[in-house]
Amino acid sequence: MNKSYTRIFSSLRKEDIAEVGGKGANLGELTDAGFPVPPGFVITAQAYKDFFTALGLKNELEQLSKAQGDKLEQYCAPIREAITSTPLPLLPAQAILAAYEQLLEERGAELLCAVRSSATTEDLQDASFAGQHGTYYYVDRTNLQRMIRLCWASLWNAEAVSYRLARGIEHTEAQMAVVVQEMIRADVAGITFTVNPVSGAEEIVTESSWGMGAAIVDGRVTPDRYILDRNTLQLRERRIACKRFMVSSSLQAGATSRLEEIPQTRQQEETLPPELLCLVANWAVRAEEHFASPQDLEWAIADGRFYLLQSRPITAMGGKKRPKDPAGQYVLFKPYAENMTDALTPMMMSLFSRGVHPFICFLEGRAYLDLKFLLPLLPFSLSGQDVAALFYDLRLDSKLTLAHLSWKKLLYYLPGLFVGYLSWGVFLARSRNVPDDFMEHFRDVCKKIESAPSYGPEETLRRLWIISGLLDPLGTYPLMVNVAAASGALLPPLLTALLQRWWPDAPADAIPLLCSGQQGVLSAEMGREIKVLAKEAARFPAVKNIFLQSAIDEVLTDLNHCPEAECFLQLFNAFLAKHGHRAVRELELQSPRWEENPGQLITMIRNYLLAETRPGGAGKKQEGQHDVKREVKRAELMTQVREKLALLPLERFFQPRQRFFNVLVTRARYLIKLRENSRFYHIMGLYFVRKKLLSLENEFIAQGSLKCKDDIFFLHLDEVRRMQQGELHWADVEQRLRRRRLEHTRFSRKKLRKTVGIQLPESSCSPGFSRGGNMVLQGQSASPGACEGIARVILDPGVNGELQPGEILVAPYTDPAWTPLFLTAGAAVVEVGSYLSHAGTVAREYGLPCVVDVAECTKRIQSGDRLYVDGDQGIVQILGEQQAGKTNSTS
Repeated sequence: MNKSYTRIFSSLRKEDIAEVGGKGANLGELTDAGFPVPPGFVITAQAYKDFFTALGLKNELEQLSKAQGDKLEQYCAPIREAITSTPLPLLPAQAILAAYEQLLEERGAELLCAVRSSATTEDLQDASFAGQHGTYYYVDRTNLQRMIRLCWASLWNAEAVSYRLARGIEHTEAQMAVVVQEMIRADVAGITFTVNPVSGAEEIVTESSWGMGAAIVDGRVTPDRYILDRNTLQLRERRIACKRFMVSSSLQAGATSRLEEIPQTRQQEETLPPELLCLVANWAVRAEEHFASPQDLEWAIADGRFYLLQSRPITAMGGKKRPKDPAGQYVLFKPYAENMTDALTPMMMSLFSRGVHPFICFLEGRAYLDLKFLLPLLPFSLSGQDVAALFYDLRLDSKLTLAHLSWKKLLYYLPGLFVGYLSWGVFLARSRNVPDDFMEHFRDVCKKIESAPSYGPEETLRRLWIISGLLDPLGTYPLMVNVAAASGALLPPLLTALLQRWWPDAPADAIPLLCSGQQGVLSAEMGREIKVLAKEAARFPAVKNIFLQSAIDEVLTDLNHCPEAECFLQLFNAFLAKHGHRAVRELELQSPRWEENPGQLITMIRNYLLAETRPGGAGKKQEGQHDVKREVKRAELMTQVREKLALLPLERFFQPRQRFFNVLVTRARYLIKLRENSRFYHIMGLYFVRKKLLSLENEFIAQGSLKCKDDIFFLHLDEVRRMQQGELHWADVEQRLRRRRLEHTRFSRKKLRKTVGIQLPESSCSPGFSRGGNMVLQGQSASPGACEGIARVILDPGVNGELQPGEILVAPYTDPAWTPLFLTAGAAVVEVGSYLSHAGTVAREYGLPCVVDVAECTKRIQSGDRLYVDGDQGIVQILGEQQAGKTNSTS
């Protein structure tokens, strides 16, 4: 009888899948084939079947078979409760303990085990159940039987039940074996796919992080990502992530969570050096060859030794079957994509949905314009392709002409436009000419709301982002100011058109030059202030040595013990008091701010100091001299404009064109600066919403309603409210948190789509063309000028923002946290952006060429490639391929 309840790995083969499940059968195959599989045994499906039958849950199963949707959970809960609260019968309990004692005798007294589900319907070619069934670590004799029952109970999670219903699998057919395996105390762990699961490409994809692999499987950490050529194992792409958390291989006494924060010194450290990456890839290839199908592997490395924890077939292959898009037509909301290309968290989407019009919807974690709401508001007869072309300059016939005008719509549109102007007129008039610091009072409003307990996250967002009192000071509504300033986007094209008409031979950089070079642009000033901090640190050898030699998370501690650092620390603290609410991906509430984690700021200062010590560092452009030269050039250009206009009719006496042109230039400069500066403050408002959420999260963790930091960002606002009222607890949200984290990770990996439900011509999607044997990537000009240099692809300045002087910055997007890189860059190439985006605005202020909306530039350009950036024409030419051994990276 004991043999039917437990089986050791070495006795298992693929034919035993009905008895030990897909995972157990695969581990047996791998063990027999000589793979480095940690030893263990399987508790067979027969043990589960006998146990479940004895529970007598016939009525509960009948009720469950009739339940659907939200009611699944209330019928699943009693079944799980019966399983977890009932002790194992004597015979299976004896068999399990005997198998455990045998494993203990072989491996030693300090053995800890991992207990994993192995359902007989999972890990098959047509059904995965990945992430829906239980896995438990740190298991010993005292809690072994309880963890086995928890694995069995996970068969009755609402997610697993729903998946079975969708697959047509009867509940009575669902049986579960349980794998008990020696737990490897991993230094590094990860997953590897022998075929790209997203694109279906023949390449090996590996993701890794510190500690146990559960942090990756649960979506708790953004792992390092490596892509290798399937045939040669040459590295194609490397993305080193900022890994904030890990599941430690040893559970600390009294710990309420297995998740630990990683020291800052290791967060940005690469987990797989080349030799270990090659080791992982070779074992992955061997597993695919053994099973004769693409494999999804989980593995661990301890003391430099590789262990294969499981291997299963990849059941969902990219390019073969894609989830169906929702009905309708959608265009990516560009202001969102210009500031962040990653998927938004559920909390961020929940908050945004409170404050935006219904024409904004969220698909795959990104914000899109729903054209069914937008098109009726426009007085033109436009197709979805037309709207996409207008937003993204897709080289279609995107010019609006009288032929597009809908006279019927116009009859309704003009009165609506007049009413809209009246409703906004006072606001627009109030923001027409205000001083640079008029929004500084908003900081006091934020602090006042922070200290008011009556303001929750939603109330804080409404007060700081949405108008609540028309008579309140204008500076307390920076988001509305930002929206009003967006009208400035119309002025540069208008100025360009006028200048081309009046002065056909005008320089290509005339309008960008005339509209830039202003004092008081906060994001540009921030970059200069960081450089001042670096210069102050360089004044004293002791301070400079701390920056260059101490670990990032120890720099401030060491500076506080250094007498020579007093002046620097005063400047540093003043900088944080002003700019501490900023962050990389600052539009996302989950992103830690500089005030909370100044490590990013320390890294920027260190990179400046390192740049000074490198050859060529002393030859960097002097911003002060550059600003003077640009002002002289701007004055000369304005004189030329006046001279050209003076030749036109009536201009010599009345100067109508000159007056009109001057008004437009002055207005454009004002609105461009106002838009960038108002962003500084409305991001500040988001930071105080984040503070409210973190305060609630600390309360929930103390109560046991949540277990880990950042969990609250994967809930919705109504769920947080219900947790405050005691209606939801950890058991209610655990599975949805796991599912949403994994979904968020999957969405962030997916290619950003500019349109959904709109079929664009293939020619409009082409990212480039060939010229003289070199690839030329097409984009849009955001800042004029030309530059030739070496490319540096940076995906996250918070991970590694090192840019050597004169290198060309290639980025997916930029926000103010990227600003310091513009001070040393020779040019900028950005995947998503516009003339008024952060990249364009700051590039013009610093006087460097910038091309935006360059499709897939972070993939098509490799670090080390030689580029020619033409900011006048909006093109990027790849002159030479990368040096051998280099690859795209966050470095």
